[in-house]
Amino acid sequence: MADPALDAIQEQVARCNRCGFCQAACPIYHITGREAATARGHNEHLRRVLDGELDLDSDMEPAFAQCLLCRACTAHCFPALPTDRAVTAARSGFNRHRPGAAVEERVMRAVLTDQGRMARLMKLAYFGKRSGALRAMRLLRWLPWFPKGAAEADAMMPSPPDSFLRDRLGRLGLPEQGPRGTIVYFVGCGMNFGYPDAAEDTLRLLAECGYGIRVADNICCGLPAYTHGHLDLARELAEANLRAMTGSDLIVADCASCSSFLKHYEELLGGAPEAEEAAAFAARARDLSEVIAPELLTGARLEGTVTYHQPCHLGRYQGLAARPTELLEAIEEVDFRPLREADWCCGAAGTYVVTQYELSMQVLERKMSNVAATGADTVVTSCPACLAQLGYGAHREGVGVRVRHLSEVLRKAMG
Repeated sequence: MADPALDAIQEQVARCNRCGFCQAACPIYHITGREAATARGHNEHLRRVLDGELDLDSDMEPAFAQCLLCRACTAHCFPALPTDRAVTAARSGFNRHRPGAAVEERVMRAVLTDQGRMARLMKLAYFGKRSGALRAMRLLRWLPWFPKGAAEADAMMPSPPDSFLRDRLGRLGLPEQGPRGTIVYFVGCGMNFGYPDAAEDTLRLLAECGYGIRVADNICCGLPAYTHGHLDLARELAEANLRAMTGSDLIVADCASCSSFLKHYEELLGGAPEAEEAAAFAARARDLSEVIAPELLTGARLEGTVTYHQPCHLGRYQGLAARPTELLEAIEEVDFRPLREADWCCGAAGTYVVTQYELSMQVLERKMSNVAATGADTVVTSCPACLAQLGYGAHREGVGVRVRHLSEVLRKAMG
């Protein structure tokens, strides 16, 4: 049976010249030493599947499941092949026979399409953290079938907020118009439920920088469904967001993963009736760091030492590696210390930390070692998954560093 997702990446797979430069960049290859973990290995397997020499069977699946989708390989690839697209296409193929894939998709559809339902689940999870029920899950970590990442849920979760961002909007008094124009703020799930204080700082920062703000009535951007290979669900979520955010204003997200995936809508919906609309939508999408110009921080002051971890979806996916550091360096009196391997994945990669806990922790150890070497008292980043992972890493590795979102640091500096 033909697989549209695999057929779509046939030309890309054929362009792999098998040079092996991806080995030097792949965090998982550094840990496992297995060729199957590299982009070259993924492309070779898929080439043979497309040529009819191999079946896309369960024996092949673990190597694709271990991919972080960090695009480090793409940065070291002469034709710059986006191997993440090939991996997600393969995951889509595996979902056709993987036990539990249909149930997983139904659960994702039920949660990701309904912000009210997600809010209720998050309140239940935070109740579990406050009551100590999540801590009890650590007792299950010795069971061979229980995910080690799930057993660490209590330590990985951020501290329970007093309220979610959407519950606060009525009292924020956000301006509808501003001298710099109006933007549409995309409410990312991680920012809304996990880091509402940082999201509130984002909104106040945008207002202080002269923007009028309209908060979108959006749902999940679709990235979680996409990375799990549920491509049809990802498209459904994208189409719903297109309908919710019509107009011509810029769309701004303070989650690097969200802003990256919003820009991906043009490709995701290419060939669909909404293709033209998706292209216009993607062209309007911006990351927070793109709309805060360094000159807007004139007079901003902040004492202390900071470093910056670059989310994969900001640097490699959007080409915005330098922007956050430019903003941090524009702050007077701050001691900015460059992070070695700032673009090296932290190992969070959405739910990867749960599904591939041991590998995730080995990737995280390298990141935290580099963070500790800076001597900084604060590590800044722009993605809620990275915030949670780095916070967990600081606790786990005993690194005395605070983890903050970019908007929190910028707004504090502006007073």
